[in-house]
Amino acid sequence: MMPKIVFLGLLIAAVSAVAVADIFLKKAALGGGLAAAFKSPWVIGAVFLYLFQVFFFLYLFVAGSKLSIVSILQTGLYALITLVAGVFLFNESLRALQVAGIILTLAGVLLLNF
Repeated sequence: MMPKIVFLGLLIAAVSAVAVADIFLKKAALGGGLAAAFKSPWVIGAVFLYLFQVFFFLYLFVAGSKLSIVSILQTGLYALITLVAGVFLFNESLRALQVAGIILTLAGVLLLNF
């Protein structure tokens, strides 16, 4: 079993990579239609980040991490990163119920980690 700090570092790196890759895809989509989006350099960056994410998740599982824990932590962290990006980078808004859901998700992530 790997030390908890290494586990968390790898998990944060993997989740950040996939979240940023999705943000890159959103940026690519703003340039017009699907054909234009595929030609965007943002898509190339997204593909590299997805590969980075696969490597780190694979390493976590080879090292013995539990799918049940990794998936829940991944979901919570991913939601946090993409929600913040949506609000601050793309001027998306959140309803009160969505904010409550974010708080509950983060509380769940913390409880799973201790």
